[in-house]
Amino acid sequence: WDAIVCPGGMPGAERLRDSTDLTALLKEQHSSGRITAAVCASPAVVFSAHGLLGDKATSYPAPKFKEIVGSSWMDAKAVVDGNVITSQGPGTSLQFALKIVEEMYGLGKAEEL
Repeated sequence: WDAIVCPGGMPGAERLRDSTDLTALLKEQHSSGRITAAVCASPAVVFSAHGLLGDKATSYPAPKFKEIVGSSWMDAKAVVDGNVITSQGPGTSLQFALKIVEEMYGLGKAEEL
């Protein structure tokens, strides 16, 4: 795939985290340099659990998720760190989607949209 994007929400993010099939897909996608993206709870619950976060990320800004992400957590609508894109939640979904478009097709296409 060009990108794998994990939605947020609980307990859905926990179910995504616990899926061995999804975990294998995410790890392969990540190691091959293709885009992995997550929003809301999923950066903390899914990506953090499987070692997919790098030096910077964001998630839903609840204290428990910020603590899981740790010192990598940034207060930003969307964060790109290599091939990983993270975002905070429903209120940042448009910026998240445009950041994915930008990474896949370039800034010009994202601005066009």
